[in-house]
Amino acid sequence: MVPAHKKGLSIKVIFSVILATIIPTTLYFIVPNPLVVIAVAVTFAILVSVAIFLFLKPLNTLIQGSQNLSQGNFNQRVDIQSGDEFEELGNSFNQMGEKISKIFHDSATARDIAIAEKSKLDEVLSSIIDGIVAIDVNKNVIFANRAAQEMTGYTMEEFKSQPVDKLVHVFVDTEEILPKTFCQINFSKPTKVVGKNGKETKVNLTTAKVGETVQSNLSCILIMHDLSKEEELEKMKLDFVSMASHELKTPLTSIIGYLSVFVNENKGKLPKEEWELVNRSLVSSQQLFTLVQNLLNVNKIEREQISVAPQSLDYLPILTKVVDDLKNQAAVKSIILTLNPSSQSLPKVIADPIRISEVVTNLVANAINYTNPGGKVDVSITASPSEVTTTISDTGVGIPKEAIPHLFTKFFRVSNTMQQASKGTGLGLYISKSIIEKLNGKISVESESGKGSRFSFTLPVATLNSISVNPDKYVGQVIQSGALNY
Repeated sequence: MVPAHKKGLSIKVIFSVILATIIPTTLYFIVPNPLVVIAVAVTFAILVSVAIFLFLKPLNTLIQGSQNLSQGNFNQRVDIQSGDEFEELGNSFNQMGEKISKIFHDSATARDIAIAEKSKLDEVLSSIIDGIVAIDVNKNVIFANRAAQEMTGYTMEEFKSQPVDKLVHVFVDTEEILPKTFCQINFSKPTKVVGKNGKETKVNLTTAKVGETVQSNLSCILIMHDLSKEEELEKMKLDFVSMASHELKTPLTSIIGYLSVFVNENKGKLPKEEWELVNRSLVSSQQLFTLVQNLLNVNKIEREQISVAPQSLDYLPILTKVVDDLKNQAAVKSIILTLNPSSQSLPKVIADPIRISEVVTNLVANAINYTNPGGKVDVSITASPSEVTTTISDTGVGIPKEAIPHLFTKFFRVSNTMQQASKGTGLGLYISKSIIEKLNGKISVESESGKGSRFSFTLPVATLNSISVNPDKYVGQVIQSGALNY
């Protein structure tokens, strides 16, 4: 603050200028000597010049400081010590400069932080393997990360501010889905994306609708998960499983054949201990053969190439043979395996004799594996006018209630006390369900932990209308009817 006694100095200067004008004029009329008048006038003129200089100097300093400040020199300060209003004005100017400099520094810092954060976000989005496209309220592209550019073939410059449906076309099967559809709901479906020069990519498209505001100018975000690489990897896995299973099946067939002949010809001739060792080798070989066959079946199911050759057939002889073949496996664990056919005459069913044999083998072998030594496994048949039902019951460990919904899922195994003792792959039930459903049947399970299980499946009864079966209804497109092609 300027001291009170110094205030009004500029007013005094102005007053001096006025006096310098009035006094010489008055002297001209009072003093007759012109030289005196001239001397007084010159003296006052000098005084006026000095007063004007003193008046204009701080003003010029303020003007120069304002110009520097307007040119971006926010560190500009003025030094005015006139002891009057100009000094107060200079102090106010310096305070304003301090505030502007601080605001500019804070703004620059905030801008640098925002740029750094944006760079981090861009780097993160670019490193994500899924394609990400952001769309504004007019359905124009705001941003597309590196993965999205690779999937569509467009660069960010080509994407920028262009309508998304002009560059990228989304198809579900053969129907094109427009942005007004997939941006209005939370969309998530496997789709085909067609980009630059007709480039096609299979993706799982997921969209997230964003609250549209003027400030954000953001409508929705597209997330494209590339399925083509996963499909290629899955195909390689399936090819490997198929090749390995084929190579394993040939020697296993020979081993089982030789062991079966040896066991049948030497039963009663070998010491009991030696015969049991050979018999167990045969059982283990059969189990390994079943595993290889299951792997082949899963391979075909995954490729949608599994085939069935449905025909009208007598079902009981097939069931009897499967049960007889598995009695050795049951005997190893001292399990009683029985077949209880229906008391009434069984009608013929529509089924594939080889495939239905696989189903029964899987279900009965499962029951034996999960039944404690000394237990029982019972196979029974009932008939109705439209279907024949086969039920495999056991006195095993049972299945927890929470596991039943997942029981027919590929590779699913129930966690229980028998899991360590029973080595399985979780494929049998998955394959059985696929085959039964291809034969227009149904499969189900009833079980309670610790109280055993009951698996049931149905087969349609052969009627006059069903004897001539349309193979296209049952057979995969790639495999011809009846061809197992192992």
